[in-house]
Amino acid sequence: MSKFSPGSGRSLDGPVRRRPVSLIQPKPAVQPSGTGLVLPPISPSGGPAAELETGSFVYKKPRRLRGGMWRWARRVALGLVVVVLLVGAWFGFTALNAARNIISKSHGGAPALAGILDPAQLKGEGDGRINVLVLGVGGAGHDGPDLSDTIMVLSIDPRTKDAAMLSVPRDLYVKIPAVGKYSTHYSKINEANSDGGPTEAEKVVENVLGVPIHYYVLIDFSGFKQAIDAVGGIDVNVPHALVDNRYPCDDGTKLAGGYCPIYFKAGEQHMTGTQALKYARSRETTSDFDRAARQQLIIGALKNKAMQLSTLTNPIKLTELINAVGSHVKTDFQPNEITKMASIVKDIDPAKVTNKVLDAGGPTSLLVGGTDIIPSAGYIEVPRAGNFIYGDIQDFVKNIFVDHYITDENARVEVQNGSGLSGIAAQVVKSLKAAHYNVSDPLNATSRYSKTVIYDYTNGKKPYTINYLEG
Repeated sequence: MSKFSPGSGRSLDGPVRRRPVSLIQPKPAVQPSGTGLVLPPISPSGGPAAELETGSFVYKKPRRLRGGMWRWARRVALGLVVVVLLVGAWFGFTALNAARNIISKSHGGAPALAGILDPAQLKGEGDGRINVLVLGVGGAGHDGPDLSDTIMVLSIDPRTKDAAMLSVPRDLYVKIPAVGKYSTHYSKINEANSDGGPTEAEKVVENVLGVPIHYYVLIDFSGFKQAIDAVGGIDVNVPHALVDNRYPCDDGTKLAGGYCPIYFKAGEQHMTGTQALKYARSRETTSDFDRAARQQLIIGALKNKAMQLSTLTNPIKLTELINAVGSHVKTDFQPNEITKMASIVKDIDPAKVTNKVLDAGGPTSLLVGGTDIIPSAGYIEVPRAGNFIYGDIQDFVKNIFVDHYITDENARVEVQNGSGLSGIAAQVVKSLKAAHYNVSDPLNATSRYSKTVIYDYTNGKKPYTINYLEG
């Protein structure tokens, strides 16, 4: 049995967790007779007779192409080669320009994208996956062009190919660390990108969700529309009819009341880029939960259409798609990492992607929202457990972003409370279970401990679990 206490022993038949830690531990030349086949006679020169009938077939000597026809064939072949080379060079040039525009400096990346890992490379639960922050902004011509209207985290296990997508509401009230001209302050989470760019948004999202963010992808509304139009539009199965009489006009026109009403009927329908953006952005008639679910639906449909053979083999579509990406997307994925990710994503079954939303829409929601929480902040959303208390949210996230380095080892973990504070071990057990540890019920330690101690009874046979629990 292993012993652990938050401030006591923690044990594992496997390991256990947290705080400062001390670790104890060709065909034949002549046909056979009887085939009915007669070989042609040999001419005095030693070759087949030019034209000679036999009882079985007529042999005719092949005619050489005339000089003009032969030259024509060579020119056609050469022309085809030149065309192929030019097309390849064009795509290479276009893709290179796009890459220069969109790729930012890497700040580490995902260890899991490299393959089998040294346990010491992993920082904590969730680091065995590839976690990507997706930000959607208005871009030039919109109010608050750098405010992130859409915030999602896409998490993929490169070994099992399972994927999960989590939407974070833009009205979540958070602490934004000091960056550039901005001092540390509290605001809605959509302001993080506006203050310090995608890397600042990554830090804030990491703090809320409790898992590492390895990469970001930022796209503006124009790029979103152009990408969908480049692949010929997308097919979406709308689950419920959507009527929004208060949708803001994007083209400068104003109808009754200054709005441009939109309507989408339920069922399968084809959407252009403009239609898809309106469907994804509408927020007046439904909750943030529904809005985030629509955004996930649109992104999934775009991914499916972009990966179809009809798109990948169409030079016009490919060029338009590359141009849309190159002008309106930013990411810190490096070129070799993009290639690896593409090979992983193409094998993911869309029907098996887990889609979740953090929202304040019901009695069991992890968030609550209102204008009276902090009156000066307007409408905001905060954790139900209290302002800036993210424990329940982090347990929820680790439950859907399954780290298979933990589940594969399946180390048995026991937690003992030696802190002297009632309920501490139960809280640790709850958190470990949410992260898919094989943990037993909490116990009280027989002695008091000033720091967490981990006893490893596996003799180092569960290295990933040990590493996580020491973190």
